[in-house]
Amino acid sequence: MRHLFYSVLFLGLSLCQNAAFAQYSGASVKNIDFGKLLHSHDVSLSAWGPYSKKYAGISHIPDVSSGMRFDFSVMPAYYRNKVLIPNVRFESGYFPWEFSAGLKQFTYRYELEWKDKVYVDVTYTIQDSSTVLVKMHSVNKTDLPQNLALNLMSFIDYPENYAAKKISCSEGARWFNALSYQSLSYAKKTPRDHLVYDGWLRGEVRQSDFIEGRAIGKGFGKTAGDSVTYSVNIKPGQLKGKLSVIYKAKKGTVSSFRIAGLANEEIQLKGTGNLESIEIPFSVAASGLRQVVLVSSGSAEAEINGFVISDQSEPEPFRIETQAMDFVAKTEENPASQNMILKYRDILPYYGIGWDNKSSHIREFRHSELDIFFKNLVHNHVDKVFTGNKEGSFSNVFIRPIEILPQSDHTAYAVICSGSYGQAKNRLNQFSSSGPALTKTPASAEEPILGEGKKYLFSQKMMQAALLSNVVYPVYTQNSYIRNFTPGKWWNSLYTWDSGFIALGMNEVNQRLAAECINAYTTPDDSQSAFIHHGSPLPVQVYAFLDLWNKTQSKELLSYLYPRLRRLYLFTAGKFGSSTIGALKSGLLKTWDYFYNSAGWDDYPPQVGVHAQKLEDSTAPVSNTAHAIRVAKILRMMALKLGLNDDVKEYDQDIARFTAALQNFSWDKQSGYFSYVKHDAQGNATSFFNYEPGGVNFNMGLDGVSPLMAGICTEDQKNILVKKLFSPERLWTPSGISAVDQSAPYYKNDGYWNGSVWMPHQWFIWKTLLDIGQPQLAYKLADKALDVWKTETDASYYTFEHFLAKSGRGAGWHQFSGLSAPVLAWFSSYYKIGTVTAGFETWIDEKSFNPDYSGFKATLSFDNSTKPHVRTLLICMKPDKQYQASFNGKKLAFTVLNKGLLQIDLPSSNAPGVLEVTVRADQVK
Repeated sequence: MRHLFYSVLFLGLSLCQNAAFAQYSGASVKNIDFGKLLHSHDVSLSAWGPYSKKYAGISHIPDVSSGMRFDFSVMPAYYRNKVLIPNVRFESGYFPWEFSAGLKQFTYRYELEWKDKVYVDVTYTIQDSSTVLVKMHSVNKTDLPQNLALNLMSFIDYPENYAAKKISCSEGARWFNALSYQSLSYAKKTPRDHLVYDGWLRGEVRQSDFIEGRAIGKGFGKTAGDSVTYSVNIKPGQLKGKLSVIYKAKKGTVSSFRIAGLANEEIQLKGTGNLESIEIPFSVAASGLRQVVLVSSGSAEAEINGFVISDQSEPEPFRIETQAMDFVAKTEENPASQNMILKYRDILPYYGIGWDNKSSHIREFRHSELDIFFKNLVHNHVDKVFTGNKEGSFSNVFIRPIEILPQSDHTAYAVICSGSYGQAKNRLNQFSSSGPALTKTPASAEEPILGEGKKYLFSQKMMQAALLSNVVYPVYTQNSYIRNFTPGKWWNSLYTWDSGFIALGMNEVNQRLAAECINAYTTPDDSQSAFIHHGSPLPVQVYAFLDLWNKTQSKELLSYLYPRLRRLYLFTAGKFGSSTIGALKSGLLKTWDYFYNSAGWDDYPPQVGVHAQKLEDSTAPVSNTAHAIRVAKILRMMALKLGLNDDVKEYDQDIARFTAALQNFSWDKQSGYFSYVKHDAQGNATSFFNYEPGGVNFNMGLDGVSPLMAGICTEDQKNILVKKLFSPERLWTPSGISAVDQSAPYYKNDGYWNGSVWMPHQWFIWKTLLDIGQPQLAYKLADKALDVWKTETDASYYTFEHFLAKSGRGAGWHQFSGLSAPVLAWFSSYYKIGTVTAGFETWIDEKSFNPDYSGFKATLSFDNSTKPHVRTLLICMKPDKQYQASFNGKKLAFTVLNKGLLQIDLPSSNAPGVLEVTVRADQVK
């Protein structure tokens, strides 16, 4: 009866799985708590999710502030033979398969025999905050019987820089970590003063040998005048007290500081290379708030871990003790009931694991990894505890053998639960007796897709699964641990420009998560950093928001995100705080002080040349200035809607200045590209940056085309650049648009970007083609990208980073989402009924479809900082109807693709108005 219960349950769940790809609308942005979002960089997902940085499965976050994570993974095997270890850090035979938009249910496929001959699908369904149901569906599509095994693995992981030391204070003493400062400043200013990498706190260092794993350092104390200020509350019983500073300095050095405020004297921090402390007595007349100020005399740097405030009479106000990570769970095994309960020292809840197969055995592997250690022990059928380096522990339920006849399958179930001991015990007993009281996940209605798009459904489903599965915890930023969507789990960190494209992809999947992904990389006015920076400082978040606005028209989101996106723009335009991006007198921008990569293209030839020739101080690329113009134009539209006229005037001035810089100094008529520009010591433009030998322009590629995207090209320039983009001798390849002109002497066929086709910059070009009224070319680009994506993903099940220009085969990270996410946008735009797509210059104030998508009405406005011209709007309507379109009552011309996709040419005007699409009068019955 239990299996009947599970079968009925999963019938409902499977309907949800089959519709997983169709859940594009995702969560709405209407119910976002902006107060909660303001100082958060986390995403609002369940405590249960696919967060592991180690082995694919499901994780639980017991306390998001701790950095601790409980992981559970299923590792299928042939019995007494090959075992599949799903390592998320390299290709290991598993695939994110079906992921619901809200991450309440997700499936991994494990390929024991390629391709889909012998496989196991493992589905995790989050039933509530404490319970997860696991379905393990083993399939044998061969003509031979198969004997399989399932290994259920439970383990925990500690955060990076987990503190190896802790402090214990006496009853009256109080500990203050050095990072709890009111303010910190370095006397020697740097470009990073207002853009601390990874969103850390200014001066922050993170090492396991500090108390709490962190301190202030980064050269602090090396320069006279370096200072840090704290506010402490002196209690009535501590008027005569002592301040104990805990620090670390290099052996043999002495770092001198003056303490002011609570105490006033000179101190010397003598370095031994280890944590040391120094006591400073103080006496105050009354209790209350007091400042503690440390000002360096500049003798040597020191790392300040923190300080303890205590009474002078306390002989030992604190002790520093070592603490080791403890991976081994105290385990209560209940083999007769087929369950066990785990309790880890450093995690509050208990974890229960239950399973439904009596042919099982409980084991433990005490080692840091399973990829080699476990495989090496497959044939050890005797031991219960396998001891290795003891730097990890894996509690293993070994279920075997699972006998599957030819052309048949087998389904097994498990439950994972968390809570108090009693709660875990009750859940397991419920599962053991009749199955837990589970809540069915409602099946979502499939969204309507044009018939021509159905061939892309599998590859799109895989892209959605990769996008949603690439979320990790913990990632540290802004004084907290967060969950963060990454381009791939090899990069279990922040990544600014990739994450902008993650948000763009998420716009098609889950709009609430899209908004939170944008929020994660932007900061409020009181933040030390202008935005959260890691990698290429390309402000894709602004583009992602424009796309999200045109889908949602959320005025609340516009008001909330505008000031955060403006901070991002101001820094990347060289106008905020410590930014050096606008240091050149020519007006051209460069970001070399912040990253080697100007726009994400790692081995782009002139970029490589700048660094090889050490020309970072004097040479500007094109893309930084081009993107600043386009972003200024987008923010200008936002400011107009918010009534911020002073901001509009500022953007107008920036647009004019940056446009003049590119047109006056960068356009190379001979090559037909915009060029990198060299400057003299005073920052004046001097010459193009050419390739030697030969003297040809070094920027024959996508950077040289980028002013087209900014909307600043003359008609001749526009025609020249568009022709190059689609010339098979230049940028157009059998796989799409190349990053580098194929006729250039520095073009390669084996580079990372040089000789490859990537999706992100093609997305910028596609949007631009809609802006300049070239819908046929826009479709040519998107159609090629979708076909290349489909061909590779259908064949390999991988979602690759990039594609080799000649063959179209994928390469790079195999479960990539970030920069490949535009394929979701292209599919929606051309095949998902109810989708409206504009370029960068069309602002959708209001829009609505009638119930069957055979009618559409929208209020539109335009980027009036650009001269009036024809722009294209894509609308995916109900097929098999004939339509008519008008703008402000005047008929519009349009073309039809895919029996429902309308490519509408908007008037050559910047005047706002109302667009209407209706069924032709002669078609109405």
